[in-house]
Amino acid sequence: MSNIYNDQIMDGIIQDVDSMSDIDVVSALDIVNVYKVSKFTGDDVHGANIIDYARSVLVSQMWDDVVDMGGPCG
Repeated sequence: MSNIYNDQIMDGIIQDVDSMSDIDVVSALDIVNVYKVSKFTGDDVHGANIIDYARSVLVSQMWDDVVDMGGPCG
């Protein structure tokens, strides 16, 4: 569900990933997502740009980390 707080968190994650170098992006991926990115062969959204795909995967990974962290109320 989208709300202003989730949108702000996602915008911050996207800005953080956008400011990272390609090496930093790949280094920040967890092992499952490194494997996922290594199997990338291209798609309609990213073309054949594996780094662009890795950035998208990292955004999702970081979002999941934030959601799993929970909030001050539990």
